[in-house]
Amino acid sequence: MRDGSLEERFSRREATAYEAAFLAFGARMQTTALRILRDPDAARECVQEVFEGLWRRGHSYSPARGALEAFLVTCARNAALTSLRAGRRRRQTEQHLDVDDRYTMEEDPIERERVARALAQLTEGQADVVQLAYYKGMTLSEVATELAIPIGTVKGRLSAALRALRRTLVVGEPA
Repeated sequence: MRDGSLEERFSRREATAYEAAFLAFGARMQTTALRILRDPDAARECVQEVFEGLWRRGHSYSPARGALEAFLVTCARNAALTSLRAGRRRRQTEQHLDVDDRYTMEEDPIERERVARALAQLTEGQADVVQLAYYKGMTLSEVATELAIPIGTVKGRLSAALRALRRTLVVGEPA
């Protein structure tokens, strides 16, 4: 199969083209992700998420704009960088929490009740996402799988929930 025909089929979102693109370029994508993430399992997962995202949400690939391989490798690189940044933020948050663990919500019943009231004002979907992500420590991908919803929906609900909680807990406004 010529790359041109694969590129055309991929741009038309033909299912067989995704499989062929994975077979042709998946190893290069994984190598790119591995250089960034330094974890073979994370690199494999990154490449799978790239293809899944391109299939579900569509893509902006056009053969006129360049080679399919370059497009896919760039997608893998960007996804790996996003994953790496998210992991750093998570570690920084965990380190911050470890440093400040001498005072926790469990020790302050008034603060615990205040947070519980703020959480009760969220929509059910928002509360579910917060519960799984923050109290159960799940990644956003794991939350999406657990709730059987797209990751974009998880991100949107979490963002809205955090804005509402910030308004309630920091500013003192009702959610």
